[in-house]
Amino acid sequence: MQKLKTLLHEELSGWKPFDIIWLVFVCLTITLLSVFFKFDSADKYYWTRIVASACGIINVVLGGKGKLSNYVFGFIHCVLMIYITFDTKLYADMSVTIYNFIMQFVGFFTWSKNMSKETHEVKKVHMSKQTRWLYLAIIVIGTVAVGFIMRQTGDKAPFADAAKAVMQILAMVMMVRMFSEQWWIWIAINVISIFMYVKVEFFTPDGGRGNLPIILMYIVYFVNSIIMCIKWEKEARQNDKQIKI
Repeated sequence: MQKLKTLLHEELSGWKPFDIIWLVFVCLTITLLSVFFKFDSADKYYWTRIVASACGIINVVLGGKGKLSNYVFGFIHCVLMIYITFDTKLYADMSVTIYNFIMQFVGFFTWSKNMSKETHEVKKVHMSKQTRWLYLAIIVIGTVAVGFIMRQTGDKAPFADAAKAVMQILAMVMMVRMFSEQWWIWIAINVISIFMYVKVEFFTPDGGRGNLPIILMYIVYFVNSIIMCIKWEKEARQNDKQIKI
């Protein structure tokens, strides 16, 4: 019980007014806009998409703050997104979501060993230049290879789906290892995701599957990734040192 109280105290400490306002604002905005613009009472899964979006947003905001509790909401988000990506026929995205689900556990235990006692947030660092080039090469080669495979499955956006899938795999590894560069990758992922879901929802014959909450979620993700990129880059420059994972 004492450990739980300590964890809750650490998770609730270090919040600035902007952080709280931003978290509350984006959660309320995505819920209200989703209901107001495209609520379909006949779609029994529509609220599933809204909950998935809200949990995803809380996950990335808490992750950007370096809070360990982000993985709890990430777990819920991944479970719901596995269903949504299957229903939307974005199969590469679904496969990566399953991978992300597993990585929630890996990230939780890794971060728990590298929390700063001063800030109660995870430590942020930069990767080496050689590692950056390696990741870039994997993204390019992986996107081309997976894109050709996805095109054979009837994927609605094969190369965009492939690029997102490959980058998500690497971004999750970078997140677990606390690399600040992850946020540059998340910015690219969010741009691709907005394109994918807008295309599926509005520009395909079998569109209109009620994915507006997911589109709004990725727009919020995009804005949040820019904010967190600035934050992590600033802190990583002050804390660049080798951390044993």
